[in-house]
Amino acid sequence: MSPAVVLVCALRLLGAPANVLAPIELVVVPPPDAAANVDAFVRAGSGVISILTGSETFEAVRRSECRTYDSVAKLASIIAHEEWHVRHGGDERGAYEAQLATLVRLGVSLTSRVFAGVVRSMQVVLERP
Repeated sequence: MSPAVVLVCALRLLGAPANVLAPIELVVVPPPDAAANVDAFVRAGSGVISILTGSETFEAVRRSECRTYDSVAKLASIIAHEEWHVRHGGDERGAYEAQLATLVRLGVSLTSRVFAGVVRSMQVVLERP
């Protein structure tokens, strides 16, 4: 399955019209200053969401051929997280809250591994000095 098809799966689930979202690019290599397990990022001032095609989340969607709902939902929520950054800036709390709200809207259980993983990621990021 091509990276473009994986992206389409997540965007369909997200339900946002393409002309409403920030531009999205698929990239292979994260920037040098990226966190170890980054799935996506927005370069300051670019207004472009960059999604890493080699990330664990992206690969899980690709391997399942978009059949694993929680993986597709997580990728969709990552897009929502990065979209929040494009629209509102670098505040991680707001971006994670948008991501968690997206998971809830998509019907992902609050007790699921996906939801718990995003909460853990949020806690780690917010505890950084």
